Amino acid sequence: MPSIADKRYFSREHIEKCAFNTSSFLTEQAVHCLELVAELVECGLSYQFKGGNSLLLVLDEPKRFSIDVDIATDFSKEKIEEVLDALVQKYGVFTRWERRQHKTKPWLPLSSYHLYFNSLFEEGDDVSVMLDVQMRRSPYKTEFKKVTCGDVYKSDTLVELPLPSSIISDKLLTLGPSTLGIPTGKGKHAQRLKHVFDVSRLLRLKPDIAAVRESFKACLEQENDLQNTRYTVAEIVQDTLAFCWSVALHNEKPISSNSVVLDENANGLIPFSLHLFDRGYEWENLQADMARAALCISAVGNEEVTNEMLYGCLEFAVDMSKRDYPFSIINSEVCHYWGTVYSWWKEEMFWVEA
Repeated sequence: MPSIADKRYFSREHIEKCAFNTSSFLTEQAVHCLELVAELVECGLSYQFKGGNSLLLVLDEPKRFSIDVDIATDFSKEKIEEVLDALVQKYGVFTRWERRQHKTKPWLPLSSYHLYFNSLFEEGDDVSVMLDVQMRRSPYKTEFKKVTCGDVYKSDTLVELPLPSSIISDKLLTLGPSTLGIPTGKGKHAQRLKHVFDVSRLLRLKPDIAAVRESFKACLEQENDLQNTRYTVAEIVQDTLAFCWSVALHNEKPISSNSVVLDENANGLIPFSLHLFDRGYEWENLQADMARAALCISAVGNEEVTNEMLYGCLEFAVDMSKRDYPFSIINSEVCHYWGTVYSWWKEEMFWVEA
């Protein structure tokens, strides 16, 4: 049975060549994720492709692989499962599928599945990628792009992708653990870090901050509706700033602390770094990415912040050396970003939570 992409993309030689500094097995999973994205489209499912692997199509130079496919659709669970049956029968890349319990927030309208395949690098019949389905389309602005990621995987199938401004706004909502973000104590140590990393990389595309702000408000409204909450923009910003600030004052990765958030960030660093194409992602890199995410969400919360102000800070075109702020950070880049955050959000004492 034919796959959507050429069979050579599933060969051992090709996968090992495209593994960068990750494992061959992780690369194999990423290739199968992209094949799944294409097969879902070709089997008639209308959806938005979101999440970490969507950045393989959005960024000119992707920096990490993910092992799951995240989508949003208005189709019913019955229709989704009909499509899964169809793609297993038609293409044969995946041998079977099973329902999976979504554990982080099980009350949300989500469906989750394992799609199993025969691995070249792992033994057994339980090797899979995950499909997580949000049972409602998101209020994104979108575009259609080919399911193609450099030399890793290429097909002519077109999939609907959120614009970078929409992806950023969605990812910003995942960070604050006390509001709408991924809660602590769920074994998701590396999960928030990947969203921080992605926001930092997406900012290099310089999406219009007004568009990010508009999308953030729309996504917040939908999430409040889905989770039966009433969080405001200011509450989300404050919670997210406190989360990002947790790492700012620690010059080295702490072994343990009195902060659950800080400990989870520290413990998640190594597992997360194993998914990156480039080696050498260390504590100071995480501090810088956290500060950029904080800069972005503080710009979302302060409507006076313009593109010139945001990207001027990110490009060090704005001199923060003479600004006064009630903290001292040794890393000059991190201090530069947090000094700007303080100037935009100084009435809220995010820094006292560290």
